[in-house]
Amino acid sequence: MDKQRITRYADIFAALGSESRLEIVSLLLGTYPEGMTVGEIQEKLQIPNSTLSHHLEKLRLEGLVTRNKEKQWLRYTAKAKTIEELLAFLYNGCSTKEEKNVVKTTELRRRKKMFAEFLRSIFEGIFEVGTSWREMLKKIPLSKYTPAALGAIELAKQESKRQKHRHVGTEQILLGIIQQEEKEEERGSKLLKDRGIEYDRAKIEIEKIIGFGSGTPEYILFTPRAKNALEVAFNAADKLGEKNLGTEHLLLGIIESGEGVAMRVLKILGVDLNNLEKQLRYSVIDESSSE
Repeated sequence: MDKQRITRYADIFAALGSESRLEIVSLLLGTYPEGMTVGEIQEKLQIPNSTLSHHLEKLRLEGLVTRNKEKQWLRYTAKAKTIEELLAFLYNGCSTKEEKNVVKTTELRRRKKMFAEFLRSIFEGIFEVGTSWREMLKKIPLSKYTPAALGAIELAKQESKRQKHRHVGTEQILLGIIQQEEKEEERGSKLLKDRGIEYDRAKIEIEKIIGFGSGTPEYILFTPRAKNALEVAFNAADKLGEKNLGTEHLLLGIIESGEGVAMRVLKILGVDLNNLEKQLRYSVIDESSSE
């Protein structure tokens, strides 16, 4: 490996060489890909503003976090690609064969194997947190979804693969809903289109926030927020006595799951979320009472 790359990774390690910065990166990884505002980080970690700004700037300069301005707030997001490359560098270094001039011993191999396994566990812990579609189907079977809702989920997975991300978030589910045909029975898709929400515009805003990943894993998992959105959608349909979970319930689940990327994009596109939520609830209640 060339010295330039080694120096680069050394600088990244140096940037992580304090307890506060490790806490910041850990916190941002836990909220990936939504990230957090400076105020939210400060409230969570209780770091003085001036010190926090210094730490965030150092992490940004080393490519460990990204920064986006939202009106008067700054939002920081973990740059997963940098951390993934860093761990891959460490893991691959442990996995390569010993040079011929290095004495091979059982103890050395054992220690390197242990370290490699340790790094791999960190790697998997950071990038494979989530719930698989198979696991979700145990809670919400296929028979509970309308064809359009299933189509939205499938398109969400395709969007994640296209963006080379490892997870499906609320933002990909939103893109899936938008792409469904405008039908009277699919009120979620219709309400978005009534507000002028188009796929291309939403896609551009989403990619501004989350960017593109670095690979396409065999299994794509749902982020905790996306999982929660699906569960909220199912509970909303079940509570109202509806037989199927449609795009309106998916959209309601996204709104009630909190400040995720999908919610941020809807705000950027000028959607009045309170009004949308009311219309969703009224349409769901009206439909269930007419059956």
